[in-house]
Amino acid sequence: MKPASAAPGPPARDLAFVYAVAALAIAAVVTHARSFGAPFFADDWLFLDQVRFRSLAQVLGSPDPIGNYFRPLGRQVWFWLLARAGGESAFAFHMANLLCLVAAVVLLAVLARRLAGPLAGVVAAGFLALHYAADVPVLWVSGSQELVSLTLALAALAVYQRGRRAPAAALYFGALLSKEAVVLMPIVALALDGAGGTWRSRVRRAWPLAVALAAWLALVAWAMARRGGPGAGLSLTAAGPVAAVILLVRVALGLEWQTGAWPFTRLTDPGPAALAAIAAAGLAVLSMAPARASVRRDGGAAQLSRASRRERRAREAAAPVPAPAVPARAALEPAAGVRAGLLWALAGALPVAAVANAWSAYYFLFALAGVGLALGSFLALRKSRAWLASTIVVAAGVASTQARGLEEFATAPSAWSGQSHVNRFYLERGMRVITRGLEDIRAALPHPKPGTTFFFAGLPPFAAFQVADGPLVRGAYRDSSLRGHYLSELTREKLERGPWVVFFFDPETGRLVDRSRDPGVFVSSALGQMMNDRLDVAEAALDAAGMAGESDATRAYLSALVAWGRGDTTRAKEWFARVPRGVGRGGGEVVAMARRLVVAGDTLGALAMVRTTLRGNVLNAALHGVLAQLLLMRADTEGEGEVEAFAERVLDPGSALAWRRWALVLAKENRQRQSIAALDRYMKLRPQAALDDPEAQKLRALQVRMLPGGDLAQRSLKKEMQR
Repeated sequence: MKPASAAPGPPARDLAFVYAVAALAIAAVVTHARSFGAPFFADDWLFLDQVRFRSLAQVLGSPDPIGNYFRPLGRQVWFWLLARAGGESAFAFHMANLLCLVAAVVLLAVLARRLAGPLAGVVAAGFLALHYAADVPVLWVSGSQELVSLTLALAALAVYQRGRRAPAAALYFGALLSKEAVVLMPIVALALDGAGGTWRSRVRRAWPLAVALAAWLALVAWAMARRGGPGAGLSLTAAGPVAAVILLVRVALGLEWQTGAWPFTRLTDPGPAALAAIAAAGLAVLSMAPARASVRRDGGAAQLSRASRRERRAREAAAPVPAPAVPARAALEPAAGVRAGLLWALAGALPVAAVANAWSAYYFLFALAGVGLALGSFLALRKSRAWLASTIVVAAGVASTQARGLEEFATAPSAWSGQSHVNRFYLERGMRVITRGLEDIRAALPHPKPGTTFFFAGLPPFAAFQVADGPLVRGAYRDSSLRGHYLSELTREKLERGPWVVFFFDPETGRLVDRSRDPGVFVSSALGQMMNDRLDVAEAALDAAGMAGESDATRAYLSALVAWGRGDTTRAKEWFARVPRGVGRGGGEVVAMARRLVVAGDTLGALAMVRTTLRGNVLNAALHGVLAQLLLMRADTEGEGEVEAFAERVLDPGSALAWRRWALVLAKENRQRQSIAALDRYMKLRPQAALDDPEAQKLRALQVRMLPGGDLAQRSLKKEMQR
């Protein structure tokens, strides 16, 4: 097969290629236009907090705020530059991310064209421009790590293919400092080496890349020594490489699906923007149709074509045979482009093996550029008609819209999950909480006093609204003296450092509510921590309730139960004396009488009898159990019933019935993990429950289904977006 010419084509053809690539760049922008309105999210606040009010030298000299990977260019340098250039505007960061994607699309188009012709270049770039794997890096500001790394790696390959190895090594080094996903890029560079030759000669010429890799490894070793461990989430197994390759194929084809369905069986509306982008990409590929001679019905054109070919062969036969020469930069054939693209895809996918259990489509962005090259080169090799190439690109774009439209994400670690662990829906779900939460705290507290501490309770963990010690509130108000904590992290020191406010997340409305002036805010927090079995935190919340002047009687009673649960019976009795309650253990006959009254329908009489008896016999766990049973039957006394169920469990931890009742309380409060643990304790104390208590078995199975990864957990994901 004749090699594709490295020389530029006719001017008109070059202009058509430029227009086609420009159309693909516009298609990429249109596809991701909705990202411009997205707020900062999760890690973004940590990086902004690190670079605010600091010089670049100070930023690079300070520890990474997350501490999991060494990516100073994609994190610290990028955030420092854009925070100053854009005034910490999320729009500026999203614009920069999208420009990186556009640059990557253009670079891939140019590289593929050089290897296998204009059609290959436009097909490869179109595949990347429309692919849903770019959603997360563009929508999430911290996706700069992925996009900067991809762009620099593509630039490195483009200049390396032209024989400029030192600049390529510098670009490769920058790509590694942005994200290590491109670590195997030198293998791709060897395959794309425009100078040709044997693999041994190619390896010798690649020494600058080896130097760059060695320098990066040395820096990584130094950074790991400082932070004391490898990146979080790394779990390389023997099945990891196989999983990475299979996942690459799935992602390339857009094979993600909802729980209980098959791929492409629940179609979503792509929306006009996506359809316009797909149409633009399809037309861009069509514009690369190879010129074909028109064939007249009388066959004259065909005869003329055959005559021209005979003349050309005659001239070639008469011409002197030139001396053999090796060109400085040999052009690759489309077949070599296919092989190089497949090798590229494999080299880009293999690093994902180390994090396959937490995979997401965007991990394969560099590998997908190789898939695009292989696809474009294959179509050029087969001399495919433009309509066929256009149809393939359009089909790939449509498949991406379906994967993009999923309203689920994987909630449990697995290399074989039906969805990515982080996708567009995951981000938009959390960003919705971020946007509303920022509105709520600014409305409630437009100008917080310096040194104010924000406490948050009930926030859904997926929102990442509160991380570390409050970088979000410092970013929202641009005040470095502010702090933020979960209410579960409450301590006396945090309360005493200055003014404080408390916000609770309302799951019904999805809004943050200022409860700083509520009389029982810290007691409520203590109750929540008692259900989480974090009695040390509950004790701190009760101490704070005392400082805030909350109800002495309720606080004393809860403090007594918490102290007893922590093993400090002496202090517990002191608290009981303040209620006041007698620390007797009698009243056993009242338990039996109260149960008979309940059977007879006199629940009020039973309730009064148990309350009276408990005043002097607070250590009788059975009395608390009967009282809990009675109180939990009514909505207006349910809260008190939960406290009594806790009292029964704390005072008699060997009671199987107490653990069963406590498991029911926890299940009703949506504490699935704690409820499962309580049920397991119940079944351990009463083994026959596995045979004669089917309700407990069903409850446990239901709680498991509601955990991350369970089908009920998956089905509930969409509810957050419907508020």
